[in-house]
Amino acid sequence: MLIFYMMTGRDTVGTTLSWLFYNLAKNPHVVSAIRDELAPIAATSRKQEENETLKVFEAQETIPLVYLQAVIFESMRLYPPILYERKSVLAEDVLPSGHQVRAGDVIMISLYAMGGVDSVRGKDHSEYRPQRWLSRDGSSLLYVPSHKFLAFNSGPRLCLGKEMAIAQIKTIVATVVWNYDIALVEGHAVEPKLSSSMQMKNGLMAMVKRREGM
Repeated sequence: MLIFYMMTGRDTVGTTLSWLFYNLAKNPHVVSAIRDELAPIAATSRKQEENETLKVFEAQETIPLVYLQAVIFESMRLYPPILYERKSVLAEDVLPSGHQVRAGDVIMISLYAMGGVDSVRGKDHSEYRPQRWLSRDGSSLLYVPSHKFLAFNSGPRLCLGKEMAIAQIKTIVATVVWNYDIALVEGHAVEPKLSSSMQMKNGLMAMVKRREGM
């Protein structure tokens, strides 16, 4: 099972990280908020060895970081690693929208389009705003049903590697954001590649600089 996840999750996790760092580079206030959330953990974690040059966050340390998780979900809402879901109809039925479906019909769901629909995400759907995933006081994640956020599929087909993927992404983002500043290369065109997954057509070119005092 672990080998299966590592093979299937390689491209999706990599794609998610590319768009996530792109969003962070464009939203420095979000980077500051992530660092504020990381600061208590960095302060209380065990002393680094003298020869260690980076603060590396462990997966266990990132579990309570709700703002960081909201940042991840917000990036996946705007740029889902998998662009669509394909569902087959087993029996005749009527969808909540009123549309009738018959056995054998195929339903294609665009995850990218769902992230930009007013009725699903509100009129500010084009804005990168992690707070939409948080409670009013920012202390916990809001419950969002999986059929409204299909990045990890839904129902009995929910991605088995969801928690592992989130843990991986959190530890990578926490370590990079805490230790480095990232700036996009001026003039570099960032656009999606036409594929079943939302890869970056030209990759992500950025300047990575060690934070002062780190």
